[in-house]
Amino acid sequence: MTMKYFSLCTFLIFLFSCQGPTQMASTEAPVYAYGAKNDSAVYYFNKGWEYIMDYGQWTLSEEAFRKAVDKDSTFIIGKSLVGKITRDLEERLQLLEELQKEKQLASEDDQLLLEITLKTMELFNARDQGLQLEPAFYEAFTDLGVENYRKFVHKHPNESYMLAEYIEFLSAKHDSQVALDSIQILPSPEQKALPFFISYQAALEADLGRYDTALALARQLDETIPDSHIPAPYYVYAQIYSAMDSLQLAKKYVDKAVQLDSNHMIAKRLQQNLEKKLN
Repeated sequence: MTMKYFSLCTFLIFLFSCQGPTQMASTEAPVYAYGAKNDSAVYYFNKGWEYIMDYGQWTLSEEAFRKAVDKDSTFIIGKSLVGKITRDLEERLQLLEELQKEKQLASEDDQLLLEITLKTMELFNARDQGLQLEPAFYEAFTDLGVENYRKFVHKHPNESYMLAEYIEFLSAKHDSQVALDSIQILPSPEQKALPFFISYQAALEADLGRYDTALALARQLDETIPDSHIPAPYYVYAQIYSAMDSLQLAKKYVDKAVQLDSNHMIAKRLQQNLEKKLN
């Protein structure tokens, strides 16, 4: 997601129809398997999401998604995440072709996720091939993300990272305030304590010009992740200072994030944008 956050409350009432704005998660729900045939595949799949969403560790995330598929070669959703995160165009093209043929084998719920990921792979392929997509593609992609993730998270509210993806798409379709409102009513207290939800709130607050609140949330993230070798806190500070137009300070933090994980593609994109502005 970009700084125009993808990246709920009169509008929420419309979105969720008859469902009230109650907190969705229950700690009693079983672990969702995403169609995987063994627990090891599910473990590494969830670790892949944790690494990238909570800690900004893109390299470890890719390794985890690949391990998930190694544990279960028929794991369609796992393969789609390898296709999404790989930087190898040829591998992504091949995986997209395979997954288009296999997608009907996935469950109805998993197909909701697969549809979005396949569109994401199409988007990345076009980018890497230098192809220009029509504006209608992006609008349809955002609408698909909102609709499919909405259906999925209301059936599987404990799936924290799918909820995170949903909120990012809400921001993309609407605005940062809608995304902030959604964070207030959708995640459970346990989910709100995850690093992703803290860091994303900070970025959204900065996008709305509420810098003191954003910085307070960034400091909360520091306390949640005390390890100085984790990229996520540095990237969040870079986002905030970039929004504040404190470009040198933003560059300092984003450089550190990229230094810690050179595969952090969103941080690298921010780094490039800051370098252009500073030059």
